[in-house]
Amino acid sequence: MDPLRTSSTTGTSSPSPSKVRPRPLSRRPGLALAGLAVIGAGVGFNMVAAKMRENELAQKNSEASSFYVSVDRSGGGI
Repeated sequence: MDPLRTSSTTGTSSPSPSKVRPRPLSRRPGLALAGLAVIGAGVGFNMVAAKMRENELAQKNSEASSFYVSVDRSGGGI
């Protein structure tokens, strides 16, 4: 006999797939939102850094490269 048919005829049924595995986002929506915010901030930071690097290289390699002065962005200096 088929094991699935015997279990349904005896009154014991297996749990449905939706009850076996809960959705991870519904368990902790605040944690999921915080994680997405951190990832978004990191991606934004990397995009700004890449754009600054690209602009600096474009200025350095431009036709008026004799006027290019590297700027220290550490915040120190005179």
